[in-house]
Amino acid sequence: MRWILTLAMTVLLVAAPIDAQAHHRPTKYCSADGDICQSTQRVNGVRMLTVSLAAEFFHRYKLCVTAPDRTTTCHRYRIHSTGITFGSSIRWARNFPRKGPGAYTVVWRSGGQRVGHILGFHQ
Repeated sequence: MRWILTLAMTVLLVAAPIDAQAHHRPTKYCSADGDICQSTQRVNGVRMLTVSLAAEFFHRYKLCVTAPDRTTTCHRYRIHSTGITFGSSIRWARNFPRKGPGAYTVVWRSGGQRVGHILGFHQ
Protein backbone atom coordinates (compact mmCIF):
# COMPACT_ATOMS: atom_id res chain seq x y z
CA MET A 1 0.00 0.00 0.00
CA ARG A 2 2.80 2.45 0.89
CA TRP A 3 4.53 1.95 -2.46
CA ILE A 4 1.26 2.70 -4.30
CA LEU A 5 0.93 5.98 -2.40
CA THR A 6 4.57 6.83 -3.13
CA LEU A 7 4.09 6.05 -6.83
CA ALA A 8 0.92 8.17 -6.97
CA MET A 9 2.67 11.16 -5.32
CA THR A 10 5.63 10.82 -7.69
CA VAL A 11 3.32 10.87 -10.73
CA LEU A 12 1.53 13.97 -9.41
CA LEU A 13 4.81 15.80 -8.75
CA VAL A 14 6.20 14.98 -12.19
CA ALA A 15 2.98 16.14 -13.85
CA ALA A 16 2.85 19.45 -11.92
CA PRO A 17 3.88 22.56 -13.88
CA ILE A 18 7.17 24.16 -12.82
CA ASP A 19 7.37 27.92 -12.35
CA ALA A 20 9.92 29.28 -14.84
CA GLN A 21 11.22 31.76 -12.28
CA ALA A 22 11.98 29.05 -9.75
CA HIS A 23 15.14 28.06 -11.60
CA HIS A 24 16.45 31.51 -12.44
CA ARG A 25 19.29 33.40 -10.83
CA PRO A 26 19.00 35.32 -7.56
CA THR A 27 18.30 39.08 -7.58
CA LYS A 28 20.82 39.95 -4.86
CA TYR A 29 24.16 38.80 -3.48
CA CYS A 30 26.53 39.89 -0.72
CA SER A 31 29.87 38.23 -0.05
CA ALA A 32 30.34 36.68 3.40
CA ASP A 33 32.76 39.43 4.43
CA GLY A 34 30.61 42.21 2.94
CA ASP A 35 33.32 43.36 0.51
CA ILE A 36 30.87 43.29 -2.39
CA CYS A 37 27.09 43.40 -2.69
CA GLN A 38 25.07 43.29 -5.91
CA SER A 39 21.41 43.66 -6.71
CA THR A 40 19.02 43.60 -9.67
CA GLN A 41 15.98 44.46 -7.57
CA ARG A 42 13.40 47.19 -8.02
CA VAL A 43 13.81 50.36 -5.97
CA ASN A 44 10.64 52.46 -5.79
CA GLY A 45 9.34 50.60 -8.85
CA VAL A 46 12.51 51.11 -10.92
CA ARG A 47 14.75 48.15 -11.84
CA MET A 48 18.25 49.08 -10.61
CA LEU A 49 21.47 47.15 -11.34
CA THR A 50 23.64 47.97 -8.33
CA VAL A 51 27.11 47.05 -7.13
CA SER A 52 28.44 48.20 -3.72
CA LEU A 53 32.03 47.80 -2.53
CA ALA A 54 33.59 48.12 0.93
CA ALA A 55 36.72 49.57 -0.71
CA GLU A 56 37.52 50.82 -4.20
CA PHE A 57 38.73 47.47 -5.54
CA PHE A 58 38.33 48.71 -9.12
CA HIS A 59 37.46 52.05 -10.76
CA ARG A 60 35.59 50.95 -13.87
CA TYR A 61 33.51 47.95 -14.78
CA LYS A 62 31.55 46.44 -17.63
CA LEU A 63 27.90 45.56 -17.03
CA CYS A 64 26.29 43.03 -19.38
CA VAL A 65 22.63 42.07 -19.58
CA THR A 66 21.50 39.03 -21.54
CA ALA A 67 17.85 39.20 -22.59
CA PRO A 68 15.37 36.33 -22.99
CA ASP A 69 16.18 36.20 -26.73
CA ARG A 70 19.83 35.52 -25.73
CA THR A 71 21.17 38.82 -27.07
CA THR A 72 23.71 40.50 -24.78
CA THR A 73 24.19 44.24 -24.37
CA CYS A 74 27.20 45.59 -22.46
CA HIS A 75 28.14 49.08 -21.27
CA ARG A 76 31.06 50.44 -19.25
CA TYR A 77 30.53 52.41 -16.03
CA ARG A 78 32.58 53.97 -13.24
CA ILE A 79 32.61 53.24 -9.52
CA HIS A 80 31.86 56.28 -7.36
CA SER A 81 32.31 57.11 -3.70
CA THR A 82 28.96 56.78 -1.92
CA GLY A 83 30.18 58.17 1.39
CA ILE A 84 31.53 55.31 3.48
CA THR A 85 31.51 52.79 0.62
CA PHE A 86 31.91 52.78 -3.16
CA GLY A 87 29.53 51.67 -5.86
CA SER A 88 27.35 52.28 -8.85
CA SER A 89 23.64 52.01 -9.54
CA ILE A 90 22.34 51.84 -13.11
CA ARG A 91 18.73 52.12 -14.30
CA TRP A 92 18.10 49.05 -16.42
CA ALA A 93 15.34 50.51 -18.63
CA ARG A 94 17.39 53.62 -19.50
CA ASN A 95 20.53 51.73 -20.45
CA PHE A 96 19.51 48.31 -21.76
CA PRO A 97 16.92 47.21 -24.31
CA ARG A 98 13.69 45.58 -23.20
CA LYS A 99 13.35 42.35 -25.13
CA GLY A 100 9.99 41.25 -23.81
CA PRO A 101 8.95 39.04 -20.92
CA GLY A 102 11.24 36.39 -19.53
CA ALA A 103 14.51 35.88 -17.70
CA TYR A 104 17.33 38.45 -17.92
CA THR A 105 20.87 37.63 -16.76
CA VAL A 106 23.21 40.30 -15.36
CA VAL A 107 27.02 40.07 -15.13
CA TRP A 108 29.54 42.58 -13.77
CA ARG A 109 33.16 42.41 -15.04
CA SER A 110 36.36 44.29 -14.27
CA GLY A 111 39.76 43.67 -15.83
CA GLY A 112 38.25 40.87 -17.92
CA GLN A 113 37.17 38.93 -14.80
CA ARG A 114 33.67 38.43 -13.47
CA VAL A 115 32.98 40.42 -10.31
CA GLY A 116 30.81 38.83 -7.64
CA HIS A 117 27.98 36.57 -8.77
CA ILE A 118 25.81 36.29 -11.84
CA LEU A 119 22.36 37.66 -11.00
CA GLY A 120 19.10 37.93 -12.87
CA PHE A 121 15.52 39.13 -12.90
CA HIS A 122 12.27 38.51 -14.72
CA GLN A 123 10.43 41.12 -16.72
